[in-house]
Amino acid sequence: MRKDKQSLGWGLILVLCFFLSCSGDKQSFTLSGRFKGLEQGEFVCFSSSPEWGTFDTVRVQGGKFSITHPLADTVVLTLQYPNFMQTQLIAIPGEEVTVRGDANNMLAIEVGSDDENETLSLFRKSIADLPSDKRAAVAEQFVAEHPESWAAIAVFQKYILEAEHPDYAKMKKLLDEMQKKCPWRKVLSAMRGEVGALLAYRVGQKLPPFKATTLKGETVSNATFRGKPLLITFWSTMVPEYIYALTVTNRIVKSRSWVSRVESPGDILSPLPSGGLPMLNICLDTDTTECRRMLRRDTIAGYNVCDLLTFDSPLVRTLGVRRLPSNILVDASGVIKERDIPIDKLEATLRKYLK
Repeated sequence: MRKDKQSLGWGLILVLCFFLSCSGDKQSFTLSGRFKGLEQGEFVCFSSSPEWGTFDTVRVQGGKFSITHPLADTVVLTLQYPNFMQTQLIAIPGEEVTVRGDANNMLAIEVGSDDENETLSLFRKSIADLPSDKRAAVAEQFVAEHPESWAAIAVFQKYILEAEHPDYAKMKKLLDEMQKKCPWRKVLSAMRGEVGALLAYRVGQKLPPFKATTLKGETVSNATFRGKPLLITFWSTMVPEYIYALTVTNRIVKSRSWVSRVESPGDILSPLPSGGLPMLNICLDTDTTECRRMLRRDTIAGYNVCDLLTFDSPLVRTLGVRRLPSNILVDASGVIKERDIPIDKLEATLRKYLK
């Protein structure tokens, strides 16, 4: 009888340990894989969903990589490589996703191990040979046919929500259909907020009321720029592409004598002739150290803000920013004239509005 009780006790302990181990696994996600032709290097992974929370650097050693990240809810995860190409995948708590590919052909990356990622991979293959201007139509059809899937959310985010010239009517219709099928998904509610901001503050609309504190402790708001044009930039030190966009913008504005003030290496404001173009630079870093270093090194023009909240920043959400790098050009009356101006068209666009 005593042995039976002991056996029962050990059995209960083993069952408890099993459930605890499963519970722990359900609170994290593992990404692993192998890149042929890349023995050593690194790339970053991130998500716009707050459940992920950070930019992670993934290091490749001997062609292999692996990272485990705390995760309580499913998210769309983006892998960005040094050449700025990206791969999306679905990160599910308690699961491991494997990524395999050739460093010389990042378009052929294979993501497997579950139905959602396999569905997303099949979509990527279906548009691989299509010109960029044809992909949006295929993406719309895919989302309409798979409104209940996470793969549809990933496709909607990349090819519809982040489109250079979005069709807001189609965007809203597809989002309504996905929410109808899965009303409990928080990411869809967040996307609705983004779409609402895009509709409210698209080109031709007034810049919304905002207030922010600069790295110098100054308060800036709409009143700071009243009666002046304004260029707002969104950047980060996390990826070289984002820094490049800011430094090129800074160089263009300063070279044309449009700038109204700069940050000197000594961190002292240096006013320039009035009538220039004020810049409001929003850094989405989670730490100010690299941000401040970069601003001083390149004497970046304008007012600089870094509230450490990345895409959760009230300022970023208010202005409907969807990706990095990004920019907004506002005229002297406070009307948004352009959004997301490509760097190679920035000077011509500024010249058009700043005669």
